[in-house]
Amino acid sequence: MKKILSSAIQVFKQIKSDPMMFAACFTPFIMGALIKFGIPFFERITKFSLQGYYPIFDLLLSIMAPVLLCFAFAMITLEEIDDKVSRYFSITPLGKAGYLFTRLVVPAIISAVIAFIVLLLFSLEKLPTSMMIGLALLGSVQAIIVSLMIITLSGNKLEGMAVTKLSALTLLGIPVPFFIDSYYQFAVGFLPSFWVAKAVQNEAVLYFPIALVVALIWYYFLIKRLFRKLAG
Repeated sequence: MKKILSSAIQVFKQIKSDPMMFAACFTPFIMGALIKFGIPFFERITKFSLQGYYPIFDLLLSIMAPVLLCFAFAMITLEEIDDKVSRYFSITPLGKAGYLFTRLVVPAIISAVIAFIVLLLFSLEKLPTSMMIGLALLGSVQAIIVSLMIITLSGNKLEGMAVTKLSALTLLGIPVPFFIDSYYQFAVGFLPSFWVAKAVQNEAVLYFPIALVVALIWYYFLIKRLFRKLAG
């Protein structure tokens, strides 16, 4: 555990030295404040209600903290793989498993806590605690998919930025249930974000396990690709 903690602290030091990635860690709170206070202000001055779309804003809040923190860790990991530093970590006492745990799972755990706090402070709707916990956890689960896409599909940090934009497409499942009433909405059922959105729309946490199963399928293929990249 000390080795994992030490490795994670080292990554945070690297993030702190990069202004863009360091700022990304605070963006969820800024975004939360803008949504919490900006949306009601907009409604007052325009006399136009966005209440029907409050769940979408809350879903975005639940995913932003995990995605941004995991993005920062993924960019550091990508640089380490590009510089062959990852091979060094694999033969240290940390090991390959510890290295991947530090770069993928640790930021997901931390970001789940942050996402819960952000929802607690800034959600537009009064969500049950169980729903907020579920959203925070599933947000971090989806963020790991984004991390894996960045690491496995990019050859360098520049490509990583491009893939980050591409990986944002995995969040397109969020608005679909709210805008498409027909069965056509299930065309994006391969996205975990769709099932999380269904859970919020129907106030049913039973959709969360489906989102988790779909995410695990993504993990299977992306982790296989990650191992091939680390081996090469």
